[in-house]
Amino acid sequence: MRSALLFTTILLFAIVPFSNSAAASGLDENSGITITASFDNSTEMTTLNVSMPVTNNATLLDELKDETFSIFRLVAGDYPVYIESIATNIQFCTQGMSNSECSGATFQIEYFPSPFDHDDFEYVLDFGNNGIHWIISNSVEEAVSPVMAVENLTGMYSDDITTLSWDYIDQDFPMNHSVMIYSHDSPATRDNWNGMAKTIVSSSVPAGTTSYQIDHSAQQVEREIYYSVTLLFETSEDARFIGSNTLSQPLNEDNTAPLFVGELTASFDSATDVTTLDWEEGVPDDDLLINIYRHDSELEQINPGRLVATVDASISNYDIIVPFGEHRLTSYAITLVDSEGNEILDLTEASPVSNSVIESTISTTTITDISAERYGDGTIVVSWTDNTQNPNAIARVWRSLTGPIDSFDNVEELSIANVSSEQYSHNPINAHDEAWYAVTIDAAWGSEQEPWHDDRLFDGVNSMQNPIRETEDAIEEPTINFSSQVLTSTGFRANISDGSMLTLGPMYEGDVIVISTSSLVTNISCHDIAGQGTSIGSGPDWALSFSANQTGEKCLGTIVDGQDEIGFTMTWNYIETIPQTDDDDDDNDDDDQKDGVNDGKKGQDDDDEKGQITTVILTIVILALLVYLFVMMRTQDYSEEE
Repeated sequence: MRSALLFTTILLFAIVPFSNSAAASGLDENSGITITASFDNSTEMTTLNVSMPVTNNATLLDELKDETFSIFRLVAGDYPVYIESIATNIQFCTQGMSNSECSGATFQIEYFPSPFDHDDFEYVLDFGNNGIHWIISNSVEEAVSPVMAVENLTGMYSDDITTLSWDYIDQDFPMNHSVMIYSHDSPATRDNWNGMAKTIVSSSVPAGTTSYQIDHSAQQVEREIYYSVTLLFETSEDARFIGSNTLSQPLNEDNTAPLFVGELTASFDSATDVTTLDWEEGVPDDDLLINIYRHDSELEQINPGRLVATVDASISNYDIIVPFGEHRLTSYAITLVDSEGNEILDLTEASPVSNSVIESTISTTTITDISAERYGDGTIVVSWTDNTQNPNAIARVWRSLTGPIDSFDNVEELSIANVSSEQYSHNPINAHDEAWYAVTIDAAWGSEQEPWHDDRLFDGVNSMQNPIRETEDAIEEPTINFSSQVLTSTGFRANISDGSMLTLGPMYEGDVIVISTSSLVTNISCHDIAGQGTSIGSGPDWALSFSANQTGEKCLGTIVDGQDEIGFTMTWNYIETIPQTDDDDDDNDDDDQKDGVNDGKKGQDDDDEKGQITTVILTIVILALLVYLFVMMRTQDYSEEE
């Protein structure tokens, strides 16, 4: 019966007739090759032992060294059925072995049978051209326990989350277990499981659960990893990996963004309206791209909404065409992004952020013709011409006390104004003899309408070249080369200076006023003395004297000496002496009876009149003496003043 079965099997797999193959080779099923099988119930593993013939036939041994073998598993019985291929293209003896090493050599093959078939099996060793020679092992009963594991395990990673999913074999699967989840760096097999390094991801997933998520957001991860799911019963854990409870392909878990190391520069060409970015060297990595962003330099994080372009990581520069009508202050930043979308948007001092560059495709962006003027009340008015055609532009006004403004060091920023008003007024608290002003603009231009400060300074355009005097013009005091005094016969004496206003007090008939100088002058004069507009004056001399008996009671005086001139005002209170009238004589005639008495008194009155005349004469003499003394003393006094 066994021969009939073997013959049937040979007919199923052979392509060329057995008789032709046998004639072509000396190596056949009768060459002494053997195969035996044994099954271990504890390990549920079948061991195959293959032995080469013991021979000194060099030709046969050479053929064995060139021959390849295959092993098949067949159900034992009258009508064998092809079950599965166990191994193919096995070479037992090789050309590197000596004949003695090949003769009688034995080889062991371990195999874990499928748990889905519980029967008696035979193993067939196939060799020869198109498998025309068969050597069949002994029959062995293989009783493999049922699989107690999940199946169809799949995994997916996205946005820091790894999601594992699986199925149960059927609805009646026992649920007296917990689900174990493992991670490991290499594929899991029944052979290597016990010895391989692995990490328990979770040991407490409830029975019946069919998915599990692993969150990597709290840590950086960048790896290729395998996962396996087993079921842990009270006394056993099926880790045979006979079914599909382990991943055959690894998951790429990667939330670690690539870091760009390098410098970034930006330059704008106004002739071509192109900004060129240069980062010196690209990154030769097919998994990476470079993102280019417009960036506000005051922020510590890139705004993803301002992405300009995405380019290959291997290039080192990029040109950006700036559209017409833009006037913007721009800096740029670049990042590396990998195939998982990982990207660093937070910026540090080492991040590749370019210098700020003004990209302008419009003609006029600053004020022109700046100037300043001081008004009589001390107000400083700064004026300019507005050609910006930007009604919302704000003028920032700057003031310097040290020189023209070409930077913002040691300058004072004043209040803002509207650029279109074309002027700014203020009263400086600390007015200086020299001050310079400049005007810069805060405004938004172009499509984005983002306000920014255009702080460029152009000498003579929006920054004053020459200073303005914020203080009043200095009045030069004239230098007077002489001194002057006034002296009266009443004893009043005072120095005269430009603008003096002197009150001489009460004066009587015959009192004299003397105006003198320390040296000869061109002219001394008094106006409004004897009536409105009249004057008393002298030619080149040093003194002017006149009587106080003037109706004007005022002297609007001037003293002129070449280019030098002083003016002064003197006033006095003239007291007039009242003479006797005719009414007084009539009264004396009516009182004739008193004549005798009055005659005596009249004699006394005559004596009084003579006394008054004497007093006037003495006054004139005293005044003359005073003038003499004044003249004698003036040289000493004036020399001290000089």
